[in-house]
Amino acid sequence: MTKIFSSYTSTVRKMIKMYNVELYNYFTEQNIEEVWVNHDNWNGGVDFYNIVIRIPVEFFEELRKNGTIERIENMINEYYTNAMRGMDDSVQISSIVLKPYADEMMFIGDNIDDSMWKVGQFRLFISHLTINKESASNLKNCLSNYGIDCFVAHEDITPSKEWENEIEKALYTMDALCAIVVPNFVGSQWCDQEVGFALGQKKLVIPIDKGNLPYGFLGKYQALKSKNKNVGEVANDIKNIISTNEKTKQIYLKKLVNLIINANNKLDALKYIEIIKKCENVNKYYIENLHDNFKTNEILNTSDVIESINSLFNIYGLE
Repeated sequence: MTKIFSSYTSTVRKMIKMYNVELYNYFTEQNIEEVWVNHDNWNGGVDFYNIVIRIPVEFFEELRKNGTIERIENMINEYYTNAMRGMDDSVQISSIVLKPYADEMMFIGDNIDDSMWKVGQFRLFISHLTINKESASNLKNCLSNYGIDCFVAHEDITPSKEWENEIEKALYTMDALCAIVVPNFVGSQWCDQEVGFALGQKKLVIPIDKGNLPYGFLGKYQALKSKNKNVGEVANDIKNIISTNEKTKQIYLKKLVNLIINANNKLDALKYIEIIKKCENVNKYYIENLHDNFKTNEILNTSDVIESINSLFNIYGLE
């Protein structure tokens, strides 16, 4: 069925991006439904439609508890009004409706291939020189213990695939970027472009001082000191930055909760529960979500897992 308002999706989507990146990711044509409401014969006839936007249940609940659903719906309606200025008045938008959608979301962002990432984990792109490949790989292994999946170019790319395209896809779908800044880092055009891409997308950039301080636009970010630290300590520092920075905190906590709820074994569940216990200033919403969905996974119904999760629930006054 032809959609009447689809020609405005791109414009409205760009407006939304300036307000809420997560909503922008789900505002795709495949997640938008146009519902005819009624016809008014006045002034030659006008058809009214509702624009229904499907978003994940977890995201909907987050907006509901923050009391922002109606404000966002009104904002999107205003965006459509601006995008449609000077156009035919025979079709009008009656209202915008954010609809919770329980099934797996098939279309996210620009629907770019994200198969290089582990499902459900936080996505960290590691920008490094080829000579530092081993350091990047060791860091990747350590961060995997925190539910953080890392993309290390030349290691994670299937030989049969064009490596430039794979790097670009990883950059488009990452949650944050970590740059291992060594003395020759500034001379690498690829590393410069990777960092510039992250900065342009307003993603969190974590520079690691490994013999050279951040420079240029990267210089506004405080470097993570690595001197006299082993790779495990550096990985823990990165986890602490991701779990507290405003650009990544919500993404990481949401994924941690889902990793617990969907754990395939109790050891993973216990590991992720301990991680979330050590995160600072966790919004009660995430713990409530974990509390409400915990029993849906039978693997978690063991005495040691229940004991561990109850110590977390008690902190937030949950049974």
